[in-house]
Amino acid sequence: MPHIAHRYVIILERTARDALAQLDGLSDDVLNRPVPMPEANSLYALATHLAGAGEFWAVTLPGNRTTDRDRSAEFRATGTFAELSSRYERWIADLHVVLDELPDEALDRASEVPISSHWPTADNPPTIRDCLLHAVEHSALHLGHIQLTVQLFQNGVWDTHPA
Repeated sequence: MPHIAHRYVIILERTARDALAQLDGLSDDVLNRPVPMPEANSLYALATHLAGAGEFWAVTLPGNRTTDRDRSAEFRATGTFAELSSRYERWIADLHVVLDELPDEALDRASEVPISSHWPTADNPPTIRDCLLHAVEHSALHLGHIQLTVQLFQNGVWDTHPA
């Protein structure tokens, strides 16, 4: 019988692949285009943050891995669909490596979350289960942002061919 953590992998992989499917076929110009809303992010930046946050909460923390993640840089990221796709494939592979065989009892282990991760209290660190639930929640939120942004571009609300 699969470990509980593998169920999180299934959900996160589906979310990641859904995000890529939303972006597949869009030009790199559209992926990197700033959206005409205050404090909104390009599709590429949203997708980069989705992968960065998902990796942090579902791979780095559960796997006790070190990271050189620069969260603020994720919102300035630019690149191609091919680069994004490669990034997602690495994240998905790492999800399987870290979580597929994670023993169920490890889900209740406290995680080492840096203060900058905005966890509510430093004296009550999240468990690995909390980290995985947050990864699912946060990834789904940003998938929704990507879906809505793509719809606004595709339905002509925002111009995909500015003058």
